[in-house]
Amino acid sequence: MKANIILVFGRICSGKGSFMNGHRIVVSDIVRSLVRSNARDQLQNTMDMDVAITDGILNELQTTLASIDSGILKREPIIVDGIRQSSIVQRIVEQYPDCDLVWLQVPTEKRRSRYESRKHEKDVESFDIADNKPIELECQKIFDNYKEQLQVIYNG
Repeated sequence: MKANIILVFGRICSGKGSFMNGHRIVVSDIVRSLVRSNARDQLQNTMDMDVAITDGILNELQTTLASIDSGILKREPIIVDGIRQSSIVQRIVEQYPDCDLVWLQVPTEKRRSRYESRKHEKDVESFDIADNKPIELECQKIFDNYKEQLQVIYNG
């Protein structure tokens, strides 16, 4: 039976973490383990780590799929949330060509409001600065590069 793998994208505070139930692979957790930090500036300064991040995601996918196939985990969608680079998407789509790509579209003011109200310890800079970091702008390239494959969901 085909695994239901869903890659969920969106700009900062677009609701990726709360979108849909399933087995969740959170890319920021993988990045955190690689850089050994929770600081947003270090987590967002990882453009050169795309191979390591992709390897981490692929390992998590293989482990989750094996657990589903063996009956350890129930058959639910596998949600990968928080990919920020087109090169990572490309490698995952090469490995899992049947995966679904979902873009969460949220108005900037709604995302700003979410950012300002969530009060995460990692949110040490203004929304405008966080939203315009190179890694966030790279996330927008995912939309541009994969718009024909993306299912766009308005989440605001």
